[in-house]
Amino acid sequence: MLTEEAEEPQPAEEPQPPTRPKRKGVKTKPGSITASIGRGNTSTGVKEAGALAKDNPKQLMKNLKISSGGPGDLKGIGHILKQAFKGAEAMQQAYSGHSTVSKGDKKGIRVSMSKLDPRNGVKYLQHTLFAAKEAGMFKLKDALQIDVDGKDIVIYFSEHKGSWSK
Repeated sequence: MLTEEAEEPQPAEEPQPPTRPKRKGVKTKPGSITASIGRGNTSTGVKEAGALAKDNPKQLMKNLKISSGGPGDLKGIGHILKQAFKGAEAMQQAYSGHSTVSKGDKKGIRVSMSKLDPRNGVKYLQHTLFAAKEAGMFKLKDALQIDVDGKDIVIYFSEHKGSWSK
């Protein structure tokens, strides 16, 4: 006859919750301009600016009184924003200015809001920079991100969408 050995009972292991890797954000294409605003709709004016940016970017640059571009870096983007914020009355009312900012090893441009909420402000800036790129005022080799950061907006280079705060 065969004898069976009794198995010693082993203590039950507590189930471990599955760990997920820390998300860095959705990866974006080099040369793209991505805005992170969350869910919801934007105002009609923002949508109109987006349509003009796609259909006639040179006209949007003319409307915003942006006459010259720059390199595809933060300095060049700052130059374009400076012209827009001083040239077009709507931009003067919407934004109160911009400055350089850093967070850890990241560098960016902080845009302060005036009469426009940051959510719509992000989309306006995305349309403005997209049109400037399409009009040949600068070229991007890296992905550009535009995020809401508290009551302000931050523009920075990263391949991961929404990664400024992470």
